[in-house]
Amino acid sequence: MKNLKFLSSIIVVSSLLIINGCKKKIEVDNETQSVVDNAMTEQLFMSIPPTVSEKGIKENGIKRTSATCETWTILGAISGTNTPNVATDTIVNTSGFYQNGPISFQIDYGTTGCLGSDGVYRKGKLIIKTAKRWKKYGNIITVDLIGFNINSLTLSGQLKITYSDSVTLSTEVVNGQCSNGTWQIDYSGIKTVKQIAGYSTKLDGTDDIYSIGGGTIGKNREGRNFTTTITSNLIKKSNCKWLSSGVLELTPEGFKTRTVDFGNGNCDDDATFSVNGQTISFKLQ
Repeated sequence: MKNLKFLSSIIVVSSLLIINGCKKKIEVDNETQSVVDNAMTEQLFMSIPPTVSEKGIKENGIKRTSATCETWTILGAISGTNTPNVATDTIVNTSGFYQNGPISFQIDYGTTGCLGSDGVYRKGKLIIKTAKRWKKYGNIITVDLIGFNINSLTLSGQLKITYSDSVTLSTEVVNGQCSNGTWQIDYSGIKTVKQIAGYSTKLDGTDDIYSIGGGTIGKNREGRNFTTTITSNLIKKSNCKWLSSGVLELTPEGFKTRTVDFGNGNCDDDATFSVNGQTISFKLQ
């Protein structure tokens, strides 16, 4: 009888251990902040290369195109061997091309804000430096963000832009950060950006469309690390503030990989992510 009671006790304890063990294995995967923060910074940083390239992407040299409310200024030669607006340079009044380097430029959106064709307000400055002609293949163009602000969010860091052919460039975001003053998101990575529409209308940047591939590493506003890999190229239209379509996989530290879908091509703020067989809708910011 004692042996029977002892055996029953073992069975009960074992059952409790199994149940508790199963409970420990069940983890509620409700981490959404990484998806939201990456989607936001993805859009903000990837809107910069088209904005910068609109000034020079269409031609061999820098095209001093007419501005809306921002100002476009040639700051001067980096090495001191070239000085803008002198006879040795190839700035032609009728076309506005600057053919030589090294040289630095500035786009200044002012302190009150400038509304772009993509529907977003920008403030602050972009300082652009190039050692050679704008689209010299393999040449690295650097873009430093100085007090730069998009829709009340402050972006900092540096972008490195390198053309591999007439419509394709590599963009590296170095030490990228996005902040509203109370939280901060870290964002770095290398993307391949290809212009897939609008290259035949050289002086009109509003019809440009870009296809984006690559991946990033980041840290969300709660301090959680994450990584991303684009599995279906993201599409960014110059006249739309949001990413229009594309799919990426995002893995927050300690959680399963999510599949993030940016939409079907419409210019809207609707997106979804899927994890553990569930699809969750969220809004792009």
